[in-house]
Amino acid sequence: MKHFLVYGTHPEISLAETRAVLGDIQPVMADSVAIFETEAWDSADLQNRLAGTVKLGDIIDERTLDVLDDGKLLADHIEARPRAERILFSLTIVGGSNKDRQALKHLPIRLKRELQERGKSVRWVTGDNGILAPAAISKMGLTTDGYDFVIAIHGDTVSIGLTTQVQNIDAWSLRDFGRPFRDAKTGMLPPKLARMMVNLAAPTSTLLDPFCGSGTVIMEAALLHKDLQLVGSDIDARQIKGAQENTEWLMAKELIRRADADRISWKICPVQEIAAHVTGKEFDAIVTEGYLGAPLSGNEPAVVLEKEKQEIEELWAEALPILSKLQPAGGRLVAVWPDLVGSHGTFSVSPIQAAEKAGYSMIGKPLTYARPDQHIRRKIVILMKK
Repeated sequence: MKHFLVYGTHPEISLAETRAVLGDIQPVMADSVAIFETEAWDSADLQNRLAGTVKLGDIIDERTLDVLDDGKLLADHIEARPRAERILFSLTIVGGSNKDRQALKHLPIRLKRELQERGKSVRWVTGDNGILAPAAISKMGLTTDGYDFVIAIHGDTVSIGLTTQVQNIDAWSLRDFGRPFRDAKTGMLPPKLARMMVNLAAPTSTLLDPFCGSGTVIMEAALLHKDLQLVGSDIDARQIKGAQENTEWLMAKELIRRADADRISWKICPVQEIAAHVTGKEFDAIVTEGYLGAPLSGNEPAVVLEKEKQEIEELWAEALPILSKLQPAGGRLVAVWPDLVGSHGTFSVSPIQAAEKAGYSMIGKPLTYARPDQHIRRKIVILMKK
């Protein structure tokens, strides 16, 4: 059966995450909607696991554009899936050309009218720019008592998707803003990005974050994998204390088990000394953000940005051989290397030669995670130990 995923603000990373979890799928893309066929489909588990996917569901039909115009086909699909007495639906049109989308502009109104002519009580709900937010879809019960349609145009085909799961925005916000320890001065890795990075690393037994800060990567890995052995280390004792507080908070909220404390360990040490603190351990996955540089205003002279770039690359040149010795062949290291953006241009941190010298090769190309106005852009790199 065919299914679809609707990606969030960084579809390129989301697609890479999907492939890391489901295998090397080759989806048809309609804007930020991925359509593909797979047998490995557990909708609730995938929605929880895939941080870059805002909603997902089943492709219930595929037709040509002209068949949808009068709303009768969608009305038939609704009648074939009776839910609440009053029909509540939303509808999003993606992909195709502007002309294609304009041809379906009146589809929601025509669907509503068609259902009313069939004697149904019906309400069409929509949001900004015709897109209903996942939180609203969940609040209105459209995945259980109503219908959220995704109409994806690709080539001469229109795929009709029916949403079955939406991202739990409240849960993500709680872990981001509700945790007891957050430190804006040292930078805060978003939990969604941390989970995407963990998925890209594809850990099987052990995971290390050698620059763990407040512990976001370790927290997301603990939530995602129930049996991983996890180690977080940082040179800053205050950060480690905060990471421990955040982990205790997860347990108090019953998001992870009390027994998980036995598989999570924290080390206060510089990366140069990490081997002495994890004697005898190998890590099939290393996931980390590391130092992104000093906060930028965007007006720094080129010489300042170049100096900052060189300092970060030197830190990685020192760290990579140490981390390489902790990984078996085939182990993955997923890290953030920043782009420093200013009025004098973009200075990209890319210690790839140091990585290759340390025994790593890069998988794919770096994936950018950033807002347009940011002066420090995160680039996600995936390295594999040769």
